[in-house]
Amino acid sequence: MSGKRANQNEKAGIVGLIGGILMLIAGVTGAATWGNIGEQAVNITGIDALGQIFQVLVLIGSLGGFLVIMGSVFIGWNLGKIKTTTRVKSGKLMITIGAGFGMIGLLILLLITMLGEDPFLNFLGAIGIGFIGLIMSIYARQKSQ
Repeated sequence: MSGKRANQNEKAGIVGLIGGILMLIAGVTGAATWGNIGEQAVNITGIDALGQIFQVLVLIGSLGGFLVIMGSVFIGWNLGKIKTTTRVKSGKLMITIGAGFGMIGLLILLLITMLGEDPFLNFLGAIGIGFIGLIMSIYARQKSQ
C-alpha cells in the first residue's frame, strides 16, 4: 500500500473513531425504536416471528456507534494478514451500517426532544454531539481509499 493511501486511511480512521465515540456519547443508536416497531408489528399482525426479526435489528441498532468505531479501526490500521482492500471495504460496510442506524436514532432523538420541555435548548444539545459524530463517521467512510 502506498504511503499516501495509508496516511489517508489512517486520518479517515481517526476521524471515524472520534465520530463513533461521539455517537455513543449522544446515544444515537435507534435500538429502542426498532424494538417498539417490532412490538407494534407483532401486535398488528399476530406473527411472533416478526418480533425475532426486529430483535436482530435492535441488536444491530444498539451497536451503531460500536460498528462505526470498529469500521474506523479496519480502515485506519493494519490488522494482521487481512488484505488492505478487504479491510477497507469491510470497514466501510461497518461504518455504513452503524451510521445508518445512527441516523435513524438521531432523527427519533430529535423528534422526542422537540416534544419535551424547552425544545430549543434540548434540540441544540441533542443535535450537537450526535450530529457531529454522524457527520464525522460519514466523512471517514468517504475519505478512505
